Amino acid sequence: IYTFHAFCNNIIQENLDYFGKLELDAISDLERMELFRNLVDSFDKDHPLKRFRGDVYYEVGRLQNLFSIMKREDWSAEFIREKITEFLQLVEFSEPDSPYYATYKYAKKYKEKNPGDPKPALAELKENMEKLKAAVGEFPIYQKMMRDASRYDFDDMIIWVLDAFKKDEQFLLNYQERLQYILVDEYQDTSGSQNELIN
Repeated sequence: IYTFHAFCNNIIQENLDYFGKLELDAISDLERMELFRNLVDSFDKDHPLKRFRGDVYYEVGRLQNLFSIMKREDWSAEFIREKITEFLQLVEFSEPDSPYYATYKYAKKYKEKNPGDPKPALAELKENMEKLKAAVGEFPIYQKMMRDASRYDFDDMIIWVLDAFKKDEQFLLNYQERLQYILVDEYQDTSGSQNELIN
């Protein structure tokens, strides 16, 4: 009986040579906050998330949340960028029967605007999507900062095992042979990476 994290930790502990994680320690909350602040400090002056006034670390909480979701769902920065592009195309070329049309385009003539012209909400959406692209681009940099500090978080353990299963067929076959039946309690609460691990 395991949680997903304990299951992955068990696999890692059984295969320390394979994973090469002997020198790593779990990151503390204080260390995580320091890494995120260092990440924000490294943004150049033209970075979409750079702030010069007020709380310059305003984005830290949102970046933490985003990176955690990316790990839990096993989403790469490239995957999210592709989805952003697809979504913006759906919105930009939406027809009157689309759910996006009323939000982002004028349905009828309004002052100097014609039906189908973009509403101000479309420009705001594009700006937010550019910020999201910039944020996901920081994910590999943050992961490298964690490795350089010899740290990992618990979501990393699931990703490591999942990557090993994807890349090493023999490694996967070993566990498929040992664990022929799996019962998952509260399956509806699994994340994308946990679901993929089970599959």
